[in-house]
Amino acid sequence: MKLLHKHLIKFLIIILMFSVIPLNSSAEEASEKTGNVKEQSDEATNNVTENSELGKETMEAATPQIKESGELFPITATKKVAENDVFELYVDESNGNLRIKNKKTEEEWLGSPQVDKNTLPNNKSYIDSPVHITYTDGSSISSTYTLKDANNKQTFEVIENGIKVTFDIAELQMTFDLEYRLTEDGIEISVPFDSIKEEGSVRLISLAVLPYFHAAKESDNGAVFIPDGSGALMTFKEKHPVYFSGYSQPVYGPDHAFADELGGVLAGDWRHADAPKEKIALPVFGLYKNDSAFLGIITEGAEAARINATPSGIRNIPLYNTGVEFMYRKQDITFIGSSGQIPLFQANKINGDRKVRYILLEDEKAEYVGMAQAYRDYLIKNVGLQEKGTDSIPLSIDILGGIKRDEILGSTFIEMTTFEQIREMIDKYANKGIQNIEFNLKGWGEDGLYGNQPKHFPIERKIGGKKELKELLDYANKKGVSIYLQTNYVRPFQKSDGMKERTDTIRGINREVMTSPNWFVSSRYSNTDETFFLLKPDKALEYMKEEIDDFSNLDIAGIHFEHIGNMLYSDQDPNHPSTRAQAADTWRESLELYDQKVKNISIDYGFAYTLGIADRIKNIPMDSSHFVYIDKTIPFYQIVLHGLIPYTSQPSNLRDDQRFELLRAIEYGALPNFELTYAPASNLQRTIEDRLFSSEFDYWFEESIEEYEKFVGIFNDIQNQTIVDHEELDSKVFRTTYANGMQVIVNYNRKQVSVGGQVIAGYDYAVVEGEMS
Repeated sequence: MKLLHKHLIKFLIIILMFSVIPLNSSAEEASEKTGNVKEQSDEATNNVTENSELGKETMEAATPQIKESGELFPITATKKVAENDVFELYVDESNGNLRIKNKKTEEEWLGSPQVDKNTLPNNKSYIDSPVHITYTDGSSISSTYTLKDANNKQTFEVIENGIKVTFDIAELQMTFDLEYRLTEDGIEISVPFDSIKEEGSVRLISLAVLPYFHAAKESDNGAVFIPDGSGALMTFKEKHPVYFSGYSQPVYGPDHAFADELGGVLAGDWRHADAPKEKIALPVFGLYKNDSAFLGIITEGAEAARINATPSGIRNIPLYNTGVEFMYRKQDITFIGSSGQIPLFQANKINGDRKVRYILLEDEKAEYVGMAQAYRDYLIKNVGLQEKGTDSIPLSIDILGGIKRDEILGSTFIEMTTFEQIREMIDKYANKGIQNIEFNLKGWGEDGLYGNQPKHFPIERKIGGKKELKELLDYANKKGVSIYLQTNYVRPFQKSDGMKERTDTIRGINREVMTSPNWFVSSRYSNTDETFFLLKPDKALEYMKEEIDDFSNLDIAGIHFEHIGNMLYSDQDPNHPSTRAQAADTWRESLELYDQKVKNISIDYGFAYTLGIADRIKNIPMDSSHFVYIDKTIPFYQIVLHGLIPYTSQPSNLRDDQRFELLRAIEYGALPNFELTYAPASNLQRTIEDRLFSSEFDYWFEESIEEYEKFVGIFNDIQNQTIVDHEELDSKVFRTTYANGMQVIVNYNRKQVSVGGQVIAGYDYAVVEGEMS
């Protein structure tokens, strides 16, 4: 009995010990997924442990800060090394950082800001370092920065329009170059790939370039611009929660060749997805404070880059900052026997030079609208973006033809919409006076949706076959209706007979064929019954070339390419590797190829590498991920594209919040869009497409007309107009202004508001001409 009592006391003591350990003491374990990034012991007191990517946990308290002296360190980048008609470039020979000065206005942009003289010495070095480095010894990831070790050195060489700085990182036995070059609108910074030398045993993971460029204090007026989804702002404020992590997301979303980038790998093919979030579609970032700003544009290496943005308080540094982190190696995990998770790192660096261009803005351009306009101008001048709009407003409708459903014995083909039934839809809309319709047909090929893709021909006979499709196309053309055919050359279903798993699909870093599962909505665990493969980009291009003549022989309005605009991945096949940059080049080549053969090219979401080719963008990002440090969602992407490329939001019949999302589409200038079937959605039970919970044409017919006519009334005069301003007039009251002076004001409040003497009811909008205050 005494022995039992003794053990019980020990047990209670252990429980008590764990109960008083601070919660964030276990956060180090949570950070293992991101690579066990660690600092040396002399910095441990200043690190704030990273939490989950969503930053779920914050502390409602003021940021702990060192008491400031009121005196700032002087500017040290004083040696002028280059100038042009607009700017002067200065460098600090003690650390390799820079300063840029506008010769006319005398506005300055510092590579690292002036900080208080009471700033901790290691934090001062951290801020002043022009490059932050992560590296690996093969077992974990560690970090450092160029000024951390006194033995690190930098040398300088004058180049055309700028200077080259060579960094020798003694502790890592590693060297690399940064090249600064003035441009007509700012500065370009490049990291030549051949300049990176790894002489020791460690290997480079990433280089974060000028992480504190034009950083802002809490008392400054402005915000960090984050390209998350449609766009987001991290506003500067002196009172805010204590954040455990900042924003760090890959440009163009996760690399699907690395399972760890999608979520947790539990065992084998059993995975757990990260919480849903938006992707970075545009390789840009920026910051505006007071009357100056910059827009960063990644011009080379975006496919292997991350955008970082840090709120004030991280590492006990009271600054807001943003920048680009160029990735040179990635890691994944594998399982070997009973040893658990084993980290695997890429042996070779991801090839290619890296470049980021900073456009410097002042006065009325120094905010997010000015940034978006600057990026639009860049795309027009450098990428070939041009107006591809329409004179009138189309009603966009996705139509599901058919799909197979697995049964206990065999399978059943479910006919959701036949070609003859689409003709009936055309007539019903025509009787209501609506003829400007764009139908996008899904599941029209043999065996329907997910059938034998990436092969799409022959046309499925059970919904009408080739003969009836041609009759439909002839009929639609006579009625002025556009018909698009949707294709999938990227993500075929595991049971598809149209490809060869062993030779056509990508492999992960463990050399195994990489799968791409659907996820259970409730638990986010992988659904092994709904598993897909990802085609090697060059194989996908081969399949596209095989079918291009089949499409060009059909009188279609265009082709919608599924996944090409919203999914980018590498291939780790040791016998046939490819990078995400090569995949992006292949996707562009494929779109350009079809652009010569069909009238219009349509894609989803709109990753930047499709701009200049795509004629339509469906399901454009309409929101941000709402990370805890994000204060506002903005229509940055829409400001860039409106008036140039037509775009739609998510299908109206699948909205989560009908009232809010309708108003958001009106505020952001997105065209009406529906995803319908002639047969009831209940027929899709026990199929992969059970997400389509409400799609019956008869049910949504009148609703689609009502919404379409509403949008025609709003956008008829502004469809081809660029957005020149977007502002929040009051809490939940936004105004979007177009180049012709038209304004759309949206009120998300339950109560009415008055703007310029005009009353706008709750959850309503107004369209006005001219200026209102």
